[in-house]
Amino acid sequence: MNDKLFKILKKVYFKKKYIKDEKGYLHEIDCGDKFDCSTKTTCYSTNNLKADEYTYLLENSYPVNEVVHFTHNQCIEKYKSLLQNSNINLKSCLSAFICGFNSFPRGRQPILSYLFARAVPSHAYDSDSYCPLCSIKGNNWIQKGEEIFAWYYGYAWNELWGKYVIDLEEFSKLPPCIPTDNDIQIFRSVIEHIRNAPADETPGKLEQRIRKAKIIPDYEKFRFRGQLTVLAELGIMPNSYVKPLYDGFTPFAERCEINGKAAKNFRSDIILPLLGWNGSNPINEERLNELFGVFM
Repeated sequence: MNDKLFKILKKVYFKKKYIKDEKGYLHEIDCGDKFDCSTKTTCYSTNNLKADEYTYLLENSYPVNEVVHFTHNQCIEKYKSLLQNSNINLKSCLSAFICGFNSFPRGRQPILSYLFARAVPSHAYDSDSYCPLCSIKGNNWIQKGEEIFAWYYGYAWNELWGKYVIDLEEFSKLPPCIPTDNDIQIFRSVIEHIRNAPADETPGKLEQRIRKAKIIPDYEKFRFRGQLTVLAELGIMPNSYVKPLYDGFTPFAERCEINGKAAKNFRSDIILPLLGWNGSNPINEERLNELFGVFM
């Protein structure tokens, strides 16, 4: 995705949807977007685009409002099938993650999707509710264009696994990511800040400290939290509550129960495994060297 297309899509997906009145109260405005209650997806208006921007969008065949449907069983089958793709492996996903620190924000999500695909057991589930094993619903409608744009914007997360099949499918078609010197330097700086955490530091306080250090370009809390989540799911940022995806699979229902117990000890919207990290045990140095030694 080039910069021109990215800027146009940002206008489509990040419209102004509220205004403040003279008392400071927010009021929703009609921006043209329509929510579909049956699929729980949004059809985004392109009326705010200039004529040449809309033409460029059409010329690039970007799936602005394409909604795809996967059943639970199709998701699991696709995940396992994608593991056979030669472009999707631990090395390529780790390299993309390093690129995600500056040169290629799109590179942040694939390692999480890969770890899930590798760890989740092959299984079937035919109910329309959330599967207690993997959390994927029986039926999943995904706004493809919106999700792909969010990944290019730098978001990464370890929930709602039904949609990340699309992440791996799109990532498998991209050329290999080669980290720049700047990517590597930023990554090293983040690791050093984590390594030097005060013993009583929480993930939230770590985020604030790194924000103040101004080492992350275009820092935004939730995008950066996704990067920390990767380090937690790789086991580089240890926790004592649940094993990270790199080490194996914990059923969804069990994770929810453990997360609920862990959350009682913290006032935070962060989830496991990152939630369980603290500065008294900041870095699993052995795991760091195993996975990223070539970059250290």
